[in-house]
Amino acid sequence: MIQKKRLELILEELKMRGTLSLKEIVTLTGSSRDTARRDIVKLAQNNAIDRTYGGISLPNTFSRLDEYLERTEDLSAEKDILAKTASNLVKDNSHIFLDISTTVSCIPRHIRPYENVIATTNSLDITDQLLRNTKCKTKILGGTVDPIKRNVVGTKPMLELDSFIFDVAFMSAAGITTSGIYYAYDEDIDFKKKIRKQSKLVVLLIDNTKIGLSHNYKGLDFEDIDFLVVESRLPDDLERTISDSNVSIINSKWVQT
Repeated sequence: MIQKKRLELILEELKMRGTLSLKEIVTLTGSSRDTARRDIVKLAQNNAIDRTYGGISLPNTFSRLDEYLERTEDLSAEKDILAKTASNLVKDNSHIFLDISTTVSCIPRHIRPYENVIATTNSLDITDQLLRNTKCKTKILGGTVDPIKRNVVGTKPMLELDSFIFDVAFMSAAGITTSGIYYAYDEDIDFKKKIRKQSKLVVLLIDNTKIGLSHNYKGLDFEDIDFLVVESRLPDDLERTISDSNVSIINSKWVQT
C-alpha cells in the first residue's frame, strides 16, 4: 500500500476513534512498525495529528498525554503535594513499587531516609530520583527501553514481576470515572493488572485533571485499589462509588493542613 493510501486510512480511522496506538496503526495498514512511525511523522509535519507517548490522537484530544519529559512540568506543584502525601505510606523494611507516572516520580523526594526500604520501578527517571534522593535499595525491571515513555517494556519485565511481592505499589492513571480507572493504551493494561496481583496494597494518585475523565481502555476496577490520593473533594457520585468499594480516600489538602 502506498503512503498516500495509508495516510488516508489512518486519518479515517482516527476520526472515528479519536486516538490510535502504534500497534493499532501497524494492524490497520498492514505495515511494519518503522513504516508506521514514518507515517506518523508525515501526519505530524502536516499538523493533521498530535503525537502522544504511544501513538497519535486528533489535535488536542490528549493535550495532557504528550511526551513524558514535557509532562513532568505540567501541574508540578499539585503532583508534588500528592506525592508527598502518598510517601507517608512508605514504611521502613518495606518493598515498594513505583509505576511510571510523572506524579509518582515525585515520591522519592519525600521518602523518609529509611535504611531498609527496597524500591522497584520500571521507569528510568524514577530510578534516577531514587538514587539521588533516598537511601532505598533500588531495583529496575529489565527489558527494552521505550525512548518516549522512558521506561522498560516487553515480556521480560512482566515475567520478572513474578519474583516480587510488594508491600505497597504506587500508580497513577489517565482518567477516573464512576465506571473505573482508565489508561490510554492497551499495552498498559496487563502490566497494571500484574502489579495489582503482586502487591499487598495499591495506592492510586490522581490529579484534578484526571477526575471524571475516561480514556480508551479501562484497566482497573475500584476493588483493585486500596488507597486513592487526591488533591481536592471528589464529585459526590464518584466519592460514593469509590467508598462503596472499600477504598480509603486520602485528601492531600486535609493532610497538609
